[in-house]
Amino acid sequence: MAEVKWPTTVKFMEESEVAEGIKFANIGDGETCQCSDDGFIDSCSYAQLAIFCTSDCCGLGAACSNAPRTLYSLRTPSALRLYDTGRVGLGAFTTAYLEVGGVHRLSEYDAIVEGQPARALKDNSVRCKYVYVEVLECGSITRFMSHACDPNVEFVEMQNRTTVKVMARMLKTAKPEAELTVNYGDQTWFTCARDECWVEPE
Repeated sequence: MAEVKWPTTVKFMEESEVAEGIKFANIGDGETCQCSDDGFIDSCSYAQLAIFCTSDCCGLGAACSNAPRTLYSLRTPSALRLYDTGRVGLGAFTTAYLEVGGVHRLSEYDAIVEGQPARALKDNSVRCKYVYVEVLECGSITRFMSHACDPNVEFVEMQNRTTVKVMARMLKTAKPEAELTVNYGDQTWFTCARDECWVEPE
């Protein structure tokens, strides 16, 4: 797979930009997680609570599978690369071995904006305030992950104190050169580009 450059029409973001006045509730402090030995995610009590590990709260000093790892950067060689799928535009593939269950910091909520645009995903609010995630004009490599009916990645919302992130959890082990895909559900217009599903447009 030949790597392509980041498109100039999309603002690359490594950290979230949250509009002034928008804050996430603080879930508070908890006990140190139960990570031990091999550090796999199934041994982490925080993983079951959708809390990601940091060095402050992890029994292994954030060396476990539940501690997010950054895999893409514009400044340094990365484990994830962009390429032209030839079917559905740009896609993301890995140059590293990614184990099932691993949690990767592929994105945060990149740009959180107030309002209720037609395309917004709305969260219920007792104060009738809404926010949405802007992915049309900005984002991380996550926005280029293609839809698949049998994906190897799932998106999970996780939090630590007031920091909320969208993580990518590996559903399957991915070998180098594998495309990373997610299932966006059946409420969207996305087409699965797997060989078993793809139909060439007429």
